[in-house]
Amino acid sequence: MAGDTIKGRTVFITGAASGIGFEVALAFAREGAAIVATDVVQAGLDNLRPEVEKLGVAFRDALLDVSDEAAFEALASQLAEEGQLPDIVVNNAGIGYMNPFLDTTPEQWRRTLDINVLGVAWGSRVFVRLWQERGIAGHLVNIASAASVTPMPNMAAYAASKYAVEGFCEVLQMELADTPISVSCVHPGIINTAIVTHDERSDLPREQVERLQRNYREKGAHPSVVANDIVNGVKHRKPNIFTGPGTGLPPILKRLLSRKAFRRVLIKAARDTGYL
Repeated sequence: MAGDTIKGRTVFITGAASGIGFEVALAFAREGAAIVATDVVQAGLDNLRPEVEKLGVAFRDALLDVSDEAAFEALASQLAEEGQLPDIVVNNAGIGYMNPFLDTTPEQWRRTLDINVLGVAWGSRVFVRLWQERGIAGHLVNIASAASVTPMPNMAAYAASKYAVEGFCEVLQMELADTPISVSCVHPGIINTAIVTHDERSDLPREQVERLQRNYREKGAHPSVVANDIVNGVKHRKPNIFTGPGTGLPPILKRLLSRKAFRRVLIKAARDTGYL
């Protein structure tokens, strides 16, 4: 039902050491939810702990590589055995490489798909199965991107991965339509996070990368905007959550314009922002 309460629930978050995941943990904690935060970077989780605990809710962290299916299964089983099975799961962990398609290596493709797609699949599968076994009305939140609506050049692997997440969520929503389990697909727009500041993930000219980074700093929303929209989306069981700059008009234009005309709009935006 609309207006579901968050207080007293347990939220499991991947990629919680920084960016959107960090803010998602804080946003749910402010609503009274216990937090289970995971990442591959312990330092970020250590920074998150006192921020959550001072809000008066329980906090637990764990190192987790979301591309490791066995590790995901083991952690979820441990939480269930210890009575800490979450009923809200946010599959947030993700990476992106900025390179022309022909310069994107097979290793970069595999890593992007392993984390952005299979990581979401493993997290969804293990918790949906546990919820169904126990009759829990859980809520699955999978992070896609505005890139699944408005993809940008030089991000082929990332865009492909986010299109996959969106399609995956559509399938889950159909398969779980007659169950008490909810699925939300999140589409963040221009968000000022570290995903565009990792220079080692781009072979583009330095000047171009700096222009793109500047655009994200100046026009991007703080990750807390996404986090607050996710909390509201879970409360109202929204199937799709569009959040941040760049997610209002483009979906409308995509429906109204021809494919060729819409592509011209994207190319102009790419040149204005630094993707081209």
